[in-house]
Amino acid sequence: RSTIIPQTYQNKPENVIVAVGMAQKLGLDPFTVMQNLNIVKGKTSWSGSFCRTLIEKSNKFTNLHLIFVGQKGTENYGCYMEGTDRETGEVIKGPEVNLKMAKAEGWTNNSKWINMPELMLSYRATSFFARVYVPEALNGVQTTEEIEDVFNANGKQKREVKDVL
Repeated sequence: RSTIIPQTYQNKPENVIVAVGMAQKLGLDPFTVMQNLNIVKGKTSWSGSFCRTLIEKSNKFTNLHLIFVGQKGTENYGCYMEGTDRETGEVIKGPEVNLKMAKAEGWTNNSKWINMPELMLSYRATSFFARVYVPEALNGVQTTEEIEDVFNANGKQKREVKDVL
C-alpha cells in the first residue's frame, strides 16, 4: 500500500512478488527493481535508463561510454556503447543505432525521438549493448521502449513482440 512505490505495485501483491523475485535473481534491492521494472501491455520491461546499471552490475566491462557518430540533425546521426572487457582487455563496440534505423523501424512515431533524439539513441544503444554482450543482465526482459515500439498509436500490436536483435 506504500505510496513511495510506483502505482503499478500499489495494492497489487502479485506485481510486488514478481519484482521481489526479479530483485533476488539479479541481486538487487526490491525498491530499485520496482522503480525500474515497468509493466507495458502486460509485459515486464526495464526502463531504458536502467540498462546501464544492469550492465555495470554485471562487472564484465570497464570504461563504458557512449560514442556519438554522424552529423547531428541528419539521418546518419547515431551512437553506440563501447566498453573494455575486464577479462581480455578487448574494447567491445556495441551495435550502432542511428536516426535512419529509428525511422525505418517506425520508432520515430514516438515524439520523444523527435524532441530528444540523443536520449532515445542513448537508451537504445545501451539496451542493444546489453542484449548482445550481457544478456543475462536483462534476464530476458525487453526495455519499455522496445515494447512500446511494437504498438501503434491505437494500442494495437504492429508485429509480434520479440527480442529486437
